[in-house]
Amino acid sequence: MTRATVTRFTPADQRRFARRSGDHNPIHLDASAARRVVAGEPIVHGVHLLLRMLEAHFGARRATVRQRVSISIAFLQPAIVGERIRFARDSEGRLSAETADGGATLAVATIARRRFQPRLVGPERVVLRRSDRARAAKPPRTPAIRTAADIDGAAGAIALPPAAPLARAFPRAARALGAEVVAAVAGLSALVGMECPGRDSLLSSIRIDLTPRDRPTRLDWTVERVDRRFGLVKIAVNGAGVAGSIDAFLRPRPAAPPTIAAASTRVAPGELAAVRALIVGGSRGLGAATAALIAAGGGVPIVTYASGGDEVALLQRDAKTAGRAIDALRLDVRARDGSRIVRDAVARFGVTQLYYFASPRIFVRRSGPFDERLFDRFATFYVYAFARLSAAALAAAPALAIFYPSTTAIDDVPAELTEYATAKAAGECVCRGIAEQHPRNLILVRRLPRTATDQTASILAAPALDPLDAMLPIVREIQQRASASGV
Repeated sequence: MTRATVTRFTPADQRRFARRSGDHNPIHLDASAARRVVAGEPIVHGVHLLLRMLEAHFGARRATVRQRVSISIAFLQPAIVGERIRFARDSEGRLSAETADGGATLAVATIARRRFQPRLVGPERVVLRRSDRARAAKPPRTPAIRTAADIDGAAGAIALPPAAPLARAFPRAARALGAEVVAAVAGLSALVGMECPGRDSLLSSIRIDLTPRDRPTRLDWTVERVDRRFGLVKIAVNGAGVAGSIDAFLRPRPAAPPTIAAASTRVAPGELAAVRALIVGGSRGLGAATAALIAAGGGVPIVTYASGGDEVALLQRDAKTAGRAIDALRLDVRARDGSRIVRDAVARFGVTQLYYFASPRIFVRRSGPFDERLFDRFATFYVYAFARLSAAALAAAPALAIFYPSTTAIDDVPAELTEYATAKAAGECVCRGIAEQHPRNLILVRRLPRTATDQTASILAAPALDPLDAMLPIVREIQQRASASGV
């Protein structure tokens, strides 16, 4: 690379760009919402990356651009808020955004001063009804929630954001192209993130022609094609001095939280009345499903959460509506006071069973065939914290049953899950050690297949087991074996 700059996008950067562009999609701004989708944490607006690239590209070119500019950019991986990102240009003029350690290329772009006509797009291809042409509303403050059927054949127009704030934020691009043209580029973000596909979108690529110094005030758009196999949406866009196309994915919607009503179809009302279960990591996924099953069966679930307070409150409201109860307490398994919190909770609630679901994000970026830092992160949760908190629980309740969820990835390790599977295997070894030291206690380990939780969210829908169905036989087995052994 001949030139490179390194930067970091902060939450404040995200909020400012959202205000300037009109793209307030929660995947960029809300950590709680973002952790339920593909990346697992807030991601940088793709168009923000593009505008930073344009700033770098035009930084050494002070003259106003006279020719039509053609831009093509592919977004390969999400850029995570807070990570260090390097913008670079190679000797042939290609631009890229990559992680500062060089481990992942996030986006690749080309910018050419020549006429470029995307194959599927031209001004004549954006055909709107007369009524649509008369309206160009600001993007909604709340993103649209659409299905593939809603999107197929959709069309509309959006008003572009004010040019002045964007010109101040991206002065080099504005000097080269004109402030209104920069606003048109920023408007693409609002179109995708707020209008179509809307809330459940993920930007894939942009191919666009720009006429410098033109003064667009709106973007007309129409959906050219929806590939339902992959959730890929192709959108044609057109405005004064702007013509091009966008590819964006319509992501599968976040997994719905388990409910007492759904759990009640699987367990009898008093089937689990004797259970007093501490569920570590119970705000979502398998932990929430376990809590719902035990509550529906008449038991007392106590769920812990580190950052999922909103999800826990939702579980509690659902339980209360059904005439059940779910207790909760905050616990970061990595914190020094974790053992004390667990020990106190076990004694206070008379806990008879411990379920351990605490976990970091599983599908994350890796460096090399074995990423030591990633393994350490998994081991912190699956080995060290589990061993420490299990010991604290057993000290407070000697007659305790413990469940450790392992993974079928140990049997056939996918390359992207090497560190995860290795840490889970180490956790299994810890379980064997606990069982040897506490032969009268039930220490149950089960290797679970892929289940439909936030952890397994992906662009493409994949077969996955319902968390309630995954946990039902385990909850029953623990109760039956614990009762039979007197634990």
